[in-house]
Amino acid sequence: MSCTYILVTILVSCGLGIATYIHVNREINHYVGHTKFYISQEGEYALLVDSPVETTVIEEKKYKTFSAMLLGLEPHKDTAKGLHIKADGHIKVTIEEKSSPIHMGDTIIVNGTPKKLYLTEERGTIDRRNKAIRNGEMASIFEGTYKIVDIHTLQTYKLASYVGYYQQYLHIIGHMRSTVETLMQRYLSDKTKWLGVSLVLGGHYGELGQDVLRQFGYTGIIHILSISGSHIALLFSIVYGLCRVCRIRKRYAMMGGIIISIFYCIVVGFSAPVVRSTIMGIWLALAYVKGRMYTAKQGLAVTAILFLLYNPLLLLDVSFQLSFGATYGLLLFGMPLYRWITVLPPIVKAPLVLCISAQLLLIPFQLYYFHYLSLASLFAAIIITPLLDIAIVMLFGCTILSLLIPIGMVWNVIDWILTICLYANANLANSSICLWWIGTISATLGVLYYGCVGLLYINLVSLKLRFRTFTKGIVLMGIGIIAIAYSGILYRNETILHIVPMKQSNAFLIVKPYEKTAMVYIDTPDAIPMKASEIRVRNGLQSFGIPLKNAHVQRFQSTGKNTVLYKNDITSVMVYNRQNDEKKLQLNDMRNTILITSQSYMVNQIVALHSNHPVLVSMPRGAMRDIDPDAEHVHLWGYQYISDYRL
Repeated sequence: MSCTYILVTILVSCGLGIATYIHVNREINHYVGHTKFYISQEGEYALLVDSPVETTVIEEKKYKTFSAMLLGLEPHKDTAKGLHIKADGHIKVTIEEKSSPIHMGDTIIVNGTPKKLYLTEERGTIDRRNKAIRNGEMASIFEGTYKIVDIHTLQTYKLASYVGYYQQYLHIIGHMRSTVETLMQRYLSDKTKWLGVSLVLGGHYGELGQDVLRQFGYTGIIHILSISGSHIALLFSIVYGLCRVCRIRKRYAMMGGIIISIFYCIVVGFSAPVVRSTIMGIWLALAYVKGRMYTAKQGLAVTAILFLLYNPLLLLDVSFQLSFGATYGLLLFGMPLYRWITVLPPIVKAPLVLCISAQLLLIPFQLYYFHYLSLASLFAAIIITPLLDIAIVMLFGCTILSLLIPIGMVWNVIDWILTICLYANANLANSSICLWWIGTISATLGVLYYGCVGLLYINLVSLKLRFRTFTKGIVLMGIGIIAIAYSGILYRNETILHIVPMKQSNAFLIVKPYEKTAMVYIDTPDAIPMKASEIRVRNGLQSFGIPLKNAHVQRFQSTGKNTVLYKNDITSVMVYNRQNDEKKLQLNDMRNTILITSQSYMVNQIVALHSNHPVLVSMPRGAMRDIDPDAEHVHLWGYQYISDYRL
């Protein structure tokens, strides 16, 4: 019988693996292999707003940003005047709200030009390609004008019948969200209202501001601004507790928790953390209702399998990785660490253990995506997180009660709590002692770190006194691995050239990770403003663990004359736009030279004369012509991922 089970398991696993491979392959090919005909075509685009409308600030101007489902377009083209073309896909819109306010569920016509999304891979940053593929995001429209129209005026596009029902659903969800946002803005102060909205509905990062987001990121509690397991657990507890106070049987209280959790999931959106926590809550409640044993690890594993069967690309999604990694870390290390740590009082030990156990499995991921570790997260877990949890519970209750009776005094208490949290969080985040810029760690250090984590788990669950000393040694080994990464000792005597992929201009870094210094070279032929691209340069520096204060900026022009930008004993980096005997001799004498040119017609000549030298074709804001993208050693700067060079 066991052999039959094993055989069936193998066959089913192989079948599911083949099916998911075919599905993912088809989705990627459909997205990458078919460029939409409306890209770069100016026209009037009929859109259905199917995401919350949020505010973002760009160059000190406020814009509304949202995702919308494309229904059709009327191109501004002499050969297609008055022609209404049906189209599909999702478009991200960033536009100034000058006339009627835009709400979720509105059908609008935007007069603009969709541009292809900039999804170039980059070292040590969140890869947005898989999300774009999963959501069918094809283009973005920036600026332009708009008008809100009735869906019946769009019948020239021969819309499917489900679009009308989908719009009604979006209007209902949008109205619920708008009601909550209005309550927060009415009762909370200007400093705390958007924090309250974010704690209840998630998102609204643009309204919170970059400074607040940075502070929550530095203290390691930014996850609380997006709906996650803690929100679902708190909501479930509130519903269950109210039902028990009203003397409702436990079985029905559990069912009420399931219904409310699903409803809340619908309102806030189906992100990976929300769905994961909702499914696990349903597993727990159903196990109790059926009188069966519930194992959280099995529930988490089954949930992850269901996610990946539905969409295997979720494995590359940062929300999926962090949500499941943190939850699994809690399940593995929460109780063993709580028993092992005996010197702290429970009121301090409980939040501290939650913080440490949730981060143990995620440290390599955190260093890859965010490049730092923060001691402030430990203090935030003890001081700020409990206060925010109290605020979330009160916000849930007050949002419902305020629809029935005025409770202004309670809102004042919530505002007071949120103000304290913002103040304490800002002070922790601004402490340079608590923030360590480490950068991404190598694969070798990552394997060693997870080996230490595995040994730590084995020794913690053994609960034998003779293993206590050994366990402390493993903890010190893990800390030592992080210390090696922080010191940059693996980069000793190495200088690295890192290409920063950007859209408006080009830049590269000459980095010395061991010395924690860097030079930033920026190609700005038109003296264009760099503010919009600063985040990519900053990310490149921090991925090597280099603080911004240790970087020096130098501008150059790739359109200029031949210039050596960097040179050491064996390598040089130079702008190379025209051939002459002196430069030719220099190139032949040097063992390794990286060439930068902005004249595309010269690329073939350069490759023919200097076939062993890498060529970076830098044409910011220009068209790539006469270039073979598959040519060896030739890289289209800003259009593709370019590996680092050891200089």
